[in-house]
Amino acid sequence: MAGLQKLLHPGMSAQVFESGYDRVGGFVIDVADANSLPTPEALLAAYRLGGDWGEWVDVVRFAIPACAQVTRPAAVERPWPSYPTGFLAPVGDAIVPVWSLSLTRYSPGAELWRIHRDGRQEMMLWYAGAARGWVGARGWRPASRFVGSRATWNDVEYAADVTGDAVELTAFQEQTDPAWTQHRPQTWSRTVPVAECEISELIFGATVNGVAVRILEANGDTAQVLLVGDDPADAQRIGADLIDPGVFVNPAVPAASLENRQLVANVRRR
Repeated sequence: MAGLQKLLHPGMSAQVFESGYDRVGGFVIDVADANSLPTPEALLAAYRLGGDWGEWVDVVRFAIPACAQVTRPAAVERPWPSYPTGFLAPVGDAIVPVWSLSLTRYSPGAELWRIHRDGRQEMMLWYAGAARGWVGARGWRPASRFVGSRATWNDVEYAADVTGDAVELTAFQEQTDPAWTQHRPQTWSRTVPVAECEISELIFGATVNGVAVRILEANGDTAQVLLVGDDPADAQRIGADLIDPGVFVNPAVPAASLENRQLVANVRRR
């Protein structure tokens, strides 16, 4: 795949514009296949999504992030459109494979496009990496240590944005070396050869009430967790809400309820 396209529901699109939401996961399609679904009506019909989405839909087009996992959807029916055959619903002659992307951070250069009812498309925002976030968005958020690519360089770990043979490192602690550029308070970046780094994504797993979760943020006495899998019964057991088809998150699980914690580095193969 040369790249992926993610259809954003209106709430998630608003989070990108307002707060610089930098996470992506769930159902995606190949950018090349997206050309056969050039209008909001075609996209929503293919995804089997109803309701009034207004005069446009927003999509993000991006390279597959380093260390991200792209798999076939689970072959099970769910209360939401789940595509157990591995394809979106046919629209005209368009037969489009659909994939499931592990939750990660957008790759640098990701573009948010707005597709209007008449088929006209305009680029609204682009993602400049962990240090700068979405260019044109009203907000910015520091990258989570447990979501998205990391790089270990000179024995220090940083948020990482990989492009070809280079990686932009982002540090959230003061850097005095002039090779680092400061972009905002407590946020610096520099670019180094990817060959000098180990690229990975940290997966912080645990269980809550016997249900497998992935920890996305740790905030003192609470943690934000992602349900591993998409079973609605498991989501109910841990009090997680559906934030995207098949993606359940509980933003404030008591840290004391996290058991069987395990940190795994998903290392990128060179």
